Amino acid sequence: MTHQQHFIFVIEQGLGHIVHGMNLEMVLKNEPDIDATVLRVRPGQTPGVDPLPLVRNWSVQTSWATRCSLRTRLRVGPADAVFIHTQVAALFARRIMRDVPTVVSLDATPLNFDTMAEAYGHSRQPAPIERTKLRINRRALSRAAAVVTWSQWAAASVVADYRVPADQVHAIYPGVEMARFQPRARADHPGPLRILFVGGDFVRKGGADLAAAVATLQGSAELDIVTSAPGVDIPRGAPIRVHYNMAPNSAELLDLYARADVFALPTRGDCTPLAIAEAMACGLPVIATTVGSIPDMVRDGHNGILVPPADPRELVGALQALTSDSNLRLRMGAASRALAESEHNAATNWQRIFNLMRRIAETRVASDASAADQFAA
Repeated sequence: MTHQQHFIFVIEQGLGHIVHGMNLEMVLKNEPDIDATVLRVRPGQTPGVDPLPLVRNWSVQTSWATRCSLRTRLRVGPADAVFIHTQVAALFARRIMRDVPTVVSLDATPLNFDTMAEAYGHSRQPAPIERTKLRINRRALSRAAAVVTWSQWAAASVVADYRVPADQVHAIYPGVEMARFQPRARADHPGPLRILFVGGDFVRKGGADLAAAVATLQGSAELDIVTSAPGVDIPRGAPIRVHYNMAPNSAELLDLYARADVFALPTRGDCTPLAIAEAMACGLPVIATTVGSIPDMVRDGHNGILVPPADPRELVGALQALTSDSNLRLRMGAASRALAESEHNAATNWQRIFNLMRRIAETRVASDASAADQFAA
């Protein structure tokens, strides 16, 4: 009989992290040797956790919710390993990480975010506060048995800026459910080219830039916008449809991916957008920008076209290149699917994380046994 391991997964509930957790639970259904507890943490919305009084900081509240949730779970019984996503949730869990081998996962480091501060509406604090933030994050990451990043871009920062040894850092894309997001046969069709945009933060994700660009194409393309942002402003008369609050992984969203010819996300600030991986899995050529880890996902000229952020002329040029060349679209779309299969398969990538958790659990057991032998001697 296979030994069942007890793993705890803490998933911060914000942005694309929610989808990451949904994919985790999908994969866990096929893992009978893992007894999993999935804790979803969100300030003010975590069952059994009272928010810290007078503290409204997201990082503090999220980490407090993680600490309380983990302590409650560990009182029920021991765990072989813990997984915490993101590092924001791990800041107050250092003592737990000392006792239980832990993987800390993140899409970007705080210093990664600082490189896109303007796009996120984020400003750096005075130097003493920034030094304190850096020290707190270094301490949390140093306590982890391993660190998983969503990209090589973030991994480089963990090593260089947060002084985590390179052999403890593993770049693993979050991935998508490949059986759900699949390409359809795409051939020339009458009417304008169909472009798809998926982004909750409409302005930061470049939605307004894209809408303005499509409006200049004189009807050669139409645009579907999926967003949760209220009151999206669309150029008058432009062939643009807006779909509000569409659920992740929903049939409606999958239908839009299936009917699209091109996916465009000219984001002004981003880390590793899951929507790009979904579009790649659906066999779509991608137009995106040179921010965050996107250049690792979209290989310029191979499975898409990269443009600088907030550059209307380059964005229009990329749209025109794909609207005028069906062979280019098909070639790039096929390359997208191939890259998704090899790099962005959620089931495969979660398996890598499970195996990493098994290894750190076994290492801890072996270390404890060695220490016991030495004490007995």
